[in-house]
Amino acid sequence: MRTIIIIFISLLFCTSTLAEMDLAASKSSDNGHFQVRYISKLEPIEINNLHAWIIHIKDKDGNDIPNAEVNVIGGMPEHNHGLPTQPQITKDLGDGCYLLEGMKFHMLGWWTVTVSITIKDISDVVTFNLKL
Repeated sequence: MRTIIIIFISLLFCTSTLAEMDLAASKSSDNGHFQVRYISKLEPIEINNLHAWIIHIKDKDGNDIPNAEVNVIGGMPEHNHGLPTQPQITKDLGDGCYLLEGMKFHMLGWWTVTVSITIKDISDVVTFNLKL
């Protein structure tokens, strides 16, 4: 009985943590250098469907960031594994927009997607939370 109660309390904690998580698709980078937004070409995002995102990057003053080096990694922190694919920026679309191809989530749950941005001598990252 004690084990069941502990499991139940653990599940409640996990559920409330996910419910309170910041799931915004637009955020400031960790050091405040960039404003970053993602737009999924698959809406709503579903598991086991390969899809693309548009990553839109602006500076802190709202100006579009062209010619940035953009890298993306993701994973499930609670399961300690990454994405089943290796998403890549395949095209600079102009106006601070970059095409990210190869996005795929293969399990339900909490995912993080971290976007690393470098332009000239400035580097910063932003991490998005997704609940699928």
